[in-house]
Amino acid sequence: MSTEKKIKESNKIIKGIENVAEKIKKSSEDLKDFAIEKTIELNAKKTPYTAGSLVAKAVDIELKSVIKDVNSSFSDFVEATQKYLANNFSINLTKADLAAISKKGSLINQDLVANTTILKRDIQNILTQNLAKGVATKVLVKELRELYPAYSRNAAALVNTGGSRLFTDINVSKFQESDFSWYIWAGPNDKITREIPCKHWVWHKFPASKLSQITAVRMRLWNCRHSIIPISSEEAKDYPEGSLAYS
Repeated sequence: MSTEKKIKESNKIIKGIENVAEKIKKSSEDLKDFAIEKTIELNAKKTPYTAGSLVAKAVDIELKSVIKDVNSSFSDFVEATQKYLANNFSINLTKADLAAISKKGSLINQDLVANTTILKRDIQNILTQNLAKGVATKVLVKELRELYPAYSRNAAALVNTGGSRLFTDINVSKFQESDFSWYIWAGPNDKITREIPCKHWVWHKFPASKLSQITAVRMRLWNCRHSIIPISSEEAKDYPEGSLAYS
């Protein structure tokens, strides 16, 4: 199997994760808009604490739909990863592997719930800022529009980063069980590629002895689009060696 084909398939999976993240970003924007509208509606009818509680319950129901989309996409991701490893490296995931992947994947959902908890808490804080008189609608609308501006962006980052880190974790854990001598840092090199380490490492090779070090770097990067891919000693001749100085 050619290195180019391996890289193409890996990039396709990473791009798929990015696409899911963008979808979740849009869903999260819609969820926040829903929360704002619900808050304005209930503020005129209920006491601050009751309104906040009802908004939180309504948001939780909407969040279930977002998480359902994540779970559906996660199943596709696992299937694609299985095929990628089997077709390119003759590596088959065991039942134990799949169970571990499922458990780690559930952490993404937990992060989305935690992200939404911040949104709900901030709404409650706005509603209870003036318990005696409540919040005037004009003031409420202004403050809600400014509320947690990073909510949807953070949701997308959690899915994108969580998915790509899991892809790296799955691959590297299985690669370490095989006898690969070299690895390359593969992926795009464009205007949004981070300077360190990616621009210095992309299309560079690293010996197996440095796999744990470059993996540790990859696992701490947010929204990274690069993969660690094993290559043969013959293929390694075509790539310059990377330096850990950029880690």
